[in-house]
Amino acid sequence: MTDDPESQGDKRVMVVDDEQLVSAILARYLSQVGYSCVTAESGAEALGKLREHPCDLALCDVRMPGMDGIELLKSIKEYDEDIAVIMVSAVDNREVAVEAMRAGAYDYVIKPFHFEEVLISVQRALENRRLLLERKVYQRDLERKVEERTRELAEKNEELQRLFISAIESIVLALQAKDEYTEGHSRRVSAHAIAIAREQSLPEKEVENIGLAALLHDIGKVGTKESILNKPGKLTAEEGDHIRSHPLVAASILEPITPLGDIIAYIKHVHEAYDGSGYPEGLAGDRIPLGARIIAVADVFDAMTSLRPYRPAMEESVVLDHLRREAGKQFDPSVVDAFLKVYRQGG
Repeated sequence: MTDDPESQGDKRVMVVDDEQLVSAILARYLSQVGYSCVTAESGAEALGKLREHPCDLALCDVRMPGMDGIELLKSIKEYDEDIAVIMVSAVDNREVAVEAMRAGAYDYVIKPFHFEEVLISVQRALENRRLLLERKVYQRDLERKVEERTRELAEKNEELQRLFISAIESIVLALQAKDEYTEGHSRRVSAHAIAIAREQSLPEKEVENIGLAALLHDIGKVGTKESILNKPGKLTAEEGDHIRSHPLVAASILEPITPLGDIIAYIKHVHEAYDGSGYPEGLAGDRIPLGARIIAVADVFDAMTSLRPYRPAMEESVVLDHLRREAGKQFDPSVVDAFLKVYRQGG
């Protein structure tokens, strides 16, 4: 049977009663008021005819030999749950009525009945069926629209992600072009930070955020003078203040990019110290975002083991000793421990 209530046409009613005279009289009356009727004298005959003559409603006698009305009701609902069913009985039995309603019957009519009462019950059952079918159609259309909209949003999100990643790569390349000594630094710091985060069993989404923040942690240096970035000698106090402003510059650059909202704090506070002696806000301990504490260790390790304009690259063993000494001072001890474990594992 179709689910579209607009295409039902004339309503077909099946009358099932083992008393042939009763079913014939009831079918003739319903035919006279406009319904197309089919009769059956048993549950088995009703199910057979139902397959040949799909119906909108069935009037089923409760007491019939062989398959009784309740069994027939359940079989009809298994065949097509949208068929409305009204049970008919010569006995006013509350328990049977309740059982019928639980099995899906719309109404329960007692014999001897008045034709007008039966007609009202039939009309109400068919109207209820119509509303249920309309709701199904609406629900199906709504689900289809939701699926289409979800698919469209997913496609747009993928496109935005591609543009977002391209923008990040452009920013990193711009920084590397400005400072030849930082080439590859951000990617190495990102790899170290991801390894530390995973060693600390952080959720994968958080691991991704930390890796992304590490990749971008130096972008504030885009606003730093090249003469200061590449100065071979010691910086003046004014130059030191200038270069220490780069975390705030990074935050201001990234703030308009909505997808980066969760990681800006990691970048802004990557130069805070665990004992509160860092910058830009002098945060200490757990007040420093965990992502910033992780990136700080990864950043210092790679920076100290890399060539810089003001010094040669340092031996990794020397840098590892520095990290151990600064645990609890400059660095979070748990992060240092995680990094050392990753380092020993070759990761």
